[in-house]
Amino acid sequence: MPTIPDQTIEEIRSRTDIVQVIGDRVPLKRAGAAWKACCPFHHEKTPSFTVNPQRQTYKCFGCGEGGDVFKFLMKHDGMTFLDAVRHLAGKCGVEIVEEDDGGRGARARRLFQVNAEAAAFFHRCLLQAAAAAPARAYLEKRSLGPDVVELFELGYDPEPWGTLDKFAEAHGFSKREMVEAGLGLLPDGAESASLLRDRFHGRLMFPVKDHQGRVVAFSGRVLDKAASPAKYVNSPETDIFKKSRVLYALDKAQRAIASATHREAIVCEGQIDVIRCHACGFPRAVASEGTAFTDEHAKLLHRYADSAVLLFDADGAGRKAAIRTASILLAEGIPVRIARMPDGEDPDSFLLSHSKEDFQAVLDAAIGPVPFHVAHLRAQEADPDGADAAGRIAKEVLQTVAACASAVHKARMVQELARELRLPEDAIRAELAGVEEAVRRQREGAAFRRETVARGGVSAPPPPLSPPPPDLPPPELFDDPADAAAPPAGPADPPPDPTDVALCEFLLKHGGEHPATVRALSALLPPAILPNPMVRALVAAFYAEAAGGDGDALLRVQEEDPKAADFLGVLSARRDPAADHPPRDFVHQALLDAWRRHVATRLAACAGETGLDAVRKRQDLRRATLDLKSWHLGCARVHELAGVPLPAPGADEFPDLPALEGEEEPERPPAPYVRHNPEAAPPEEPPAAQEPPERRPTDLDEDDIPPDAL
Repeated sequence: MPTIPDQTIEEIRSRTDIVQVIGDRVPLKRAGAAWKACCPFHHEKTPSFTVNPQRQTYKCFGCGEGGDVFKFLMKHDGMTFLDAVRHLAGKCGVEIVEEDDGGRGARARRLFQVNAEAAAFFHRCLLQAAAAAPARAYLEKRSLGPDVVELFELGYDPEPWGTLDKFAEAHGFSKREMVEAGLGLLPDGAESASLLRDRFHGRLMFPVKDHQGRVVAFSGRVLDKAASPAKYVNSPETDIFKKSRVLYALDKAQRAIASATHREAIVCEGQIDVIRCHACGFPRAVASEGTAFTDEHAKLLHRYADSAVLLFDADGAGRKAAIRTASILLAEGIPVRIARMPDGEDPDSFLLSHSKEDFQAVLDAAIGPVPFHVAHLRAQEADPDGADAAGRIAKEVLQTVAACASAVHKARMVQELARELRLPEDAIRAELAGVEEAVRRQREGAAFRRETVARGGVSAPPPPLSPPPPDLPPPELFDDPADAAAPPAGPADPPPDPTDVALCEFLLKHGGEHPATVRALSALLPPAILPNPMVRALVAAFYAEAAGGDGDALLRVQEEDPKAADFLGVLSARRDPAADHPPRDFVHQALLDAWRRHVATRLAACAGETGLDAVRKRQDLRRATLDLKSWHLGCARVHELAGVPLPAPGADEFPDLPALEGEEEPERPPAPYVRHNPEAAPPEEPPAAQEPPERRPTDLDEDDIPPDAL
């Protein structure tokens, strides 16, 4: 863990003028040997906030806040102690050498330099390059003037191949550093004479800064829709850029948020919305960068804000995103209001066509998450006043209420929900208790899985679970698919049957113990053949986590679909279905059941077809149904249907499962018997590395880049 030596901290403290630091943020007036102002930490009319330059301290005699310059930055700007030290070190010219750094600090500083120089280069190109005319025309069309361009340091990445090579050479950066910063790619993945592939070439560039104002990444918007199907391209995650830890424009908004009434932040969906808010006099706006709003975003925002108002698009997707984000902020202890935009409007379009006062009226009229969520759900009901509709709406909204960390806010939300649905508060509280219990079980199950994976897949007894409260359906109802305790699917979705439930339960309770088996299942049992969409999403998430590519896939599915969270919560409390059967036998049976059901569906679909080909197809499907009754013959069928080659003789497809007693290699049918499954997707081959067009840096047109841009 890197640390900063105490003598370095003391040197920074001695070189820093606390009056200047606080005076940049609070209007100070001299009062004898000290300086005074109205306290920035509470509302007052008579100044009681005093800064003592001799002691280099501050003190408010009204609310009691006091400390040194580091504590002031932590309290007022929301910085951590290390952030405050680094910020002041940069201001007073003290170099920080962190102990036990292992070279990470030097690498990070180098990446910051690369990004800072690149942002300045792109900005110069936007202002000066002839090739940037389409970018300037786009900004003019969007009414983003020179002041906005300067404030957010917007830029343009020139089209021609070789631009990055020239830039790197001019500033002394290696190709590897350009790749590590996320600006370019090398065709062969290593240092070579090949030109860098520019990730953003021909795009309008939005520098992304961390809360300290350092450029950590870029977002590039396409100008020619025919050139790329991707509207925006974002930097990949690097040593200095994690999407879940960066809020766009927070470096500019943090002081406005800290000094606002109730320290309220404005949370938007996109960069243009944030830029428009800042340009029109609402500098408290921020947005997540390149990903949905996360728990880490909420923790970061909470350092500066005590409340938030959400300003998302007025379409269905925007309302769902607002509800999801509100739940995350409530879980962090941040009270939330949601502003209702007129249909078809977003903050950018609204501010272009309305006055600042009209926009402020929209913010003032923002409502709590409960009435907003209820209105959203009622609009989707055919009979919103029906008793069954009230039950569905209450269950959905209580997922948001259950996430709230504050008991006071939670009690207020219960009152609002009871009032909106015209139901007794006692009934809402009883229903909330059941939802909270299901969420608690789900979290315990998730924590147990993470702990199992952290131990390298070694299983341990799960934590004890309390029995479900009387108002929850008993877990045994899962044995009957018609009465499954899982939340009912939509009218067009089949409920999870025993095969679906058993598969999810095996992956939930044993996936961490048997990662190789889960990877084999992902090839032999694709989620696409599972009829229930919720089960498909959960199984795909289990597969993604086992593959190591997305460690948060399962949690994200549960956040997006509260029904999935309930489903896994009840599963975690059930008796282990694999307890009575060897795991290998259980996996074999799950594969046979799933494919036999899929084959039966295909057979029913072609029942009315005529012709010789249809007859042969039905005969083959009937033979497959017979084969899939036992693993002895069904093994070859499963591989054929999945489009996966049979393992080599002696190879074990499930090496981390104990073998069944007396198990032998399954008999392989004759070659003519196994036909290629036309519905199975062929395995993808890795794309061959492609060299960029044969253009050398010297081939750049003179008017593409101004002579002084590099």
